[in-house]
Amino acid sequence: MWKVAFFKRKKTSKPFKEFYNEWFATLAATLLPSLRHALSPVFLSPVILSTQVELMHHHFRSYYDALDQAAAADVAQCLNPEWRNSIERSFLWLGDLHPYLFTNLIRSFLADQEPPVDENVTKFLDKSWHVVMAWKNPSKTLTSRVDKIECGLRLMVPALASRWRNAQSAFVENLGRCDKAAIGEILAAEMEDMVGVFVDANRLRRSILADILSATDLYQAALFLEALAEFLVGFKDQKLLNEFEKCKIAIN
Repeated sequence: MWKVAFFKRKKTSKPFKEFYNEWFATLAATLLPSLRHALSPVFLSPVILSTQVELMHHHFRSYYDALDQAAAADVAQCLNPEWRNSIERSFLWLGDLHPYLFTNLIRSFLADQEPPVDENVTKFLDKSWHVVMAWKNPSKTLTSRVDKIECGLRLMVPALASRWRNAQSAFVENLGRCDKAAIGEILAAEMEDMVGVFVDANRLRRSILADILSATDLYQAALFLEALAEFLVGFKDQKLLNEFEKCKIAIN
């Protein structure tokens, strides 16, 4: 009985799977189209674009806040999220997207340097001059900030991974050694350590995202968030998912 009581010691008002589905639907059906709309040359306005960037960033922050709460209630469900499909699980680290995904994405913008575009040519494109030129010749200040963000990640990721391994080891060791009278209290403490690592991993993800957005200008931030949202929405592409499942079957 103590096992049931321990692993179900907390309950959330709404299952996280339900929250995630609603969160994802808002991202795909509302926020991403609105951001694209704000980036279009017909409707481009710095004020409107800034609002859409902030709304998108707030949406990601709200997700990680909710994930922290879900982990406090049941960290096991967050580490093995049933609301994620097989493609999404390939990109998970400590329950969610690896923070390197954020830096790799911004690096793709820094590396994708094409020849300069004539301002007159943009009249025939579906993007404004500001959007087309957003990532042309990025400043040394920006590249230096990205270097520092990556440097911090190289320190933090191994440290969190080490803490997680230690927490797992302690949990398993105590599970086999404790007597029934003390096991609930001891394992509860070990679970709290695991929750702490999970929450710190989310804090790192939030921090990296915020650092990237603070390092970029309005148009760069908008294009970065658009690409990040498109990346996440792409996980749900049924054709891609079917092909991925076929590959898994072939390998097995």
